[in-house]
Amino acid sequence: MKKVLTLALGLLMAAGASAQWDPIVNPTVPQNMIRYWTGTGDSKAVICITWNDAVAGNVGLAWGVQWNGTTALMRDLMDTIAAYDSRLSITWNSTHTYINNLTYVDTTLGLNITGVVDDMSGVAWWMYNWKDASDVDKPSGGVMGDNVADGDFVDWLPMDPETYETEAAEIIYPASNPNAAPLPAASTFAASDILYWVGTGANQAVLAVNWADTALAWGYRFDGSKTVADMMDDIAEADNRFSYTMDGAYVGDIVFVVAEGDTLRKQAYSWWESKNNGVSDMGMGQTLADGDFEKWAEPAAGVVVDSTYDENYDYWYYTYVYPMEVHPVSDPAGIAEVNTINVCLYPNPAAVVLNVTFDALENNGEAELFDMTGRRVMVRPVAVGSSSVQMPVSQLAEGVYMLRIAGATARVVVAR
Repeated sequence: MKKVLTLALGLLMAAGASAQWDPIVNPTVPQNMIRYWTGTGDSKAVICITWNDAVAGNVGLAWGVQWNGTTALMRDLMDTIAAYDSRLSITWNSTHTYINNLTYVDTTLGLNITGVVDDMSGVAWWMYNWKDASDVDKPSGGVMGDNVADGDFVDWLPMDPETYETEAAEIIYPASNPNAAPLPAASTFAASDILYWVGTGANQAVLAVNWADTALAWGYRFDGSKTVADMMDDIAEADNRFSYTMDGAYVGDIVFVVAEGDTLRKQAYSWWESKNNGVSDMGMGQTLADGDFEKWAEPAAGVVVDSTYDENYDYWYYTYVYPMEVHPVSDPAGIAEVNTINVCLYPNPAAVVLNVTFDALENNGEAELFDMTGRRVMVRPVAVGSSSVQMPVSQLAEGVYMLRIAGATARVVVAR
């Protein structure tokens, strides 16, 4: 008798009688957080599924589903998601009226998860919470009879077969689109492209700062144990265009003065994120290693590629990628540390055309002109054996520029 009653109770719960058991409820996933919309149509709902995985913990995944019409059957919407996303498998009962189990396999997240299966029945007990667009609970008549409306949020959870309890997700991921175009790649920067090095030593790192519309890079040489704070302090001491402020334990702002009245700083209400070799790090306290690429960036310069809900902090976190091209900062003194060839410029200052002569090149190369923010404003190809090139500067703004050719750099002034 006990087995029959337990199984009957499990089927009732799987059919969705959520209000009777007052289960733990996940936070509503807003539609603007959804990365993968399945189906087509003018009406939209969000469906979240939480698995209690022994390895990954309580993991929630959320999909968007679309359809035409005022309402759609819960059963049809679940089938729509599974039809679009092969990573999700739904095991229905023989009459297609309730769900025996939900399985999800994703090598990207490292997940291969199923529901909690009752040893006696061999069936997982699934139930759901259901809210309208105003976050108000809706009554349930079971999977077969429930009509989901535009703006609804449906929250599927497995029930423990012994205690009839559910557990909220610790982390919720909006499901990714398996057919989406590749995500933009984060920008990188080679030490060989640095125009301005600070410090001395056998080790070297690159510091990049990514403002909303400009990304600049410095080189840093060091010995021994150095942190990001050490690197930024040394660069600020050497380059009076660069400075930063602290807000308690966090970076308040990073500033670069391009010219009088033209200063790069973060946008209002923005903040700074720190990454080392593309991975979020400890910021100012991060220890540097030889070859590191340390980048500070503000979200206004990035592209949102993911979002995650963290139950511990009741907060949605965004993951940003910063694909903006990084430019090497010019040496404020206008003198390169190493010149591999002799370079002569005339006239300098130049108004219309800058003539550049140099030792004949042993390989094909380029003559590059950079403004003082490190932005490349002109490039001219130089063939092997050539010893001169002309650079038209009449369209450039007056000011100081840096010429680089074959490893040599020289200071150029444009004036009229």
